[in-house]
Amino acid sequence: MFAPAGQMSSLDPSSEPVKDQPLCSVIVCTRHRTTELARCLTALRSLDYPRYELIVVDNTVGDEKVRRLADSADAFRVVEPRAGLSRARNAGARAAGGEIIAFIDDDAVARPDWLRRHAAAFADQSLGATTGRVLPMAEASPAAQNWTASVEDLGEESLRIDRTSSNWFERVNFGGIGLGSNMAFRSGLFENGWAFRESLGLGERDQPLGEEHYAFFTLINAGHAVAYVPDAVVYHDGPASMSDLRLKRRRLVRGSTAYFVMLLVEHPEFRKRTLRYGLTALRGKRRYWRTAAPATMPFLRRRELVAAMLSAPWRYWRSRRASSSRMR
Repeated sequence: MFAPAGQMSSLDPSSEPVKDQPLCSVIVCTRHRTTELARCLTALRSLDYPRYELIVVDNTVGDEKVRRLADSADAFRVVEPRAGLSRARNAGARAAGGEIIAFIDDDAVARPDWLRRHAAAFADQSLGATTGRVLPMAEASPAAQNWTASVEDLGEESLRIDRTSSNWFERVNFGGIGLGSNMAFRSGLFENGWAFRESLGLGERDQPLGEEHYAFFTLINAGHAVAYVPDAVVYHDGPASMSDLRLKRRRLVRGSTAYFVMLLVEHPEFRKRTLRYGLTALRGKRRYWRTAAPATMPFLRRRELVAAMLSAPWRYWRSRRASSSRMR
C-alpha cells in the first residue's frame, strides 16, 4: 500500500532477521491536538522495529496541519470526519496493511522497543491482542502521576488472560488488562468483520466509555487470549492540575457507569457478575490488579459515584438510540 516507515529503523542485534518479522501497522488517531501528535510521530519514527507503517487518522473533516505532520513522518493519512475514537480506530484498521495493528494515543510517546515487544508477544498463536504498560511523562504533574497510579499503570508483571483465567470477566471489562493508549491486535480479526464498537468511546458528550475493554471482552469471550506485556511501554500525558484530575475522574466514572449498564442489559449471561462488581465498587473495594503505587487521593467521593450510577441508564439509552438512528 505504501512504504513501511520502519525500513529506516535500526535493528536490535538480538532480533530475528527482517524477513521473519511480521509487518506491523501503527495507528495514531488524532483530533485537534497537533502539538501532541508531532511529539508522538517523532518517537514513532525512532522505533527499533524493522518493518512497520505509520497511519494517522484525522478525526476531523480534514486538518491541514495534520496532513503536513503525516507527510513529514512518511505516514499515510486517513480522514474520518465522524467524531468518535472507535470510528477513527476502525477507519485506521481498514487502511492497515500489517499483520499486527498497534494503537497509540496522540498524546503518548512510545519507547523505542515498544512495537518490537508487542510483535514478539504474538508468537503465542492463541493471542488476539496485547496491551502494554502506561507510565507518566518524565515531567508529569502530581495530578498526572496520581491519575497514572490509580487508572493506567498495571505494574511490572506480565499477564495472559483467557476464559479459563480467574475473574477474567471483571478484569477485562473494568481496566485489569490494559488501555487503549497502548494495545495491538491481529489484523485478521478486522478482516473477518470484528471491530471496535462505535457506540462506545470518546466522541459524543457523556457517551459510554470502555471501547477497548469491550474489545478485549468480546475477543476473550470468543475464545482468544489477551496478554499484558509490561515491557511495551508508552509515556502518556495526564491531567495538568488537581482540578483537571477531578474533572477527568468524573467523566471517566460517568462513562464507565453507562458501560456498566450496557453490560447488564446486553449480556444477561454475565449479569450476576456485573452486579457483584458494581456492589463491591460502591463499597470502595480496591482491585487486586491495581499493583502500582496507590493514588494519593480518593478516586471519587461515594456520593459522586452513586449520582453517576443513577444517571447511567439515561446515558446508555441515549447512546443506544443515537447509534440505532445512524444505522437506519
